[in-house]
Amino acid sequence: MRLRRTVLAAAALALFSVAACSHDKPTAAPSPTGSVPAEAGVGGPEPTEPPATGTAKPAFTKNPDGTANRSGAPRPATGDTTISAGGLGPYKIGVPQATLKSAGLITGAGAKKSCTGYTGATGLAKYGSPDLVFFKGRLLYLSVRDAGPTTAKGAKIGTALADVKRGYPGGKQLDDWTGATAWLAPHGDYALLFGMKDDRVALVQAGMAEPLQFRYTDRQGC
Repeated sequence: MRLRRTVLAAAALALFSVAACSHDKPTAAPSPTGSVPAEAGVGGPEPTEPPATGTAKPAFTKNPDGTANRSGAPRPATGDTTISAGGLGPYKIGVPQATLKSAGLITGAGAKKSCTGYTGATGLAKYGSPDLVFFKGRLLYLSVRDAGPTTAKGAKIGTALADVKRGYPGGKQLDDWTGATAWLAPHGDYALLFGMKDDRVALVQAGMAEPLQFRYTDRQGC
């Protein structure tokens, strides 16, 4: 009996020694399958404006006033001091009015009298204080009378009509109901309109081509 207890004690001691000297680490539990890590930005608001590049998709496929965006041409790029057919700085044609308001980029917003669906506002002085016209909450066109903003071809307030025509040979002359003239320089469905006084630029407008032309020649729109 004493011999049996001695044998059992020796066996238990051997097993304990093997376990204590073992250097094996426990295997980590496998990560669960079928789960997808959360992506940054998922569930957040989608951009309301495409990138300000010449290859951006149009802000809309139908103009805010209801006319068709026939060519589907991309909106021309803009700069803080560069006015293009696509707008001026952050005042990109098609941008929601709410976006500009939340960013503190407009003042004096209000409905236009006798113009259902239209609202007006003024942009900041650092951008030449453009007059902004929205239709159903989106920027339809803007007007600049400040000498600061300049087009990529150097046209601005005070530029001679002859120089505008040389810079935009694909444009055409418009005459309004009073006999005043302007030069319309289209860029796809967008356009620049140079209003003239004594053969010099007195007004630069940027926006959708059809609304700009109809408003100038036929006094249609707001």
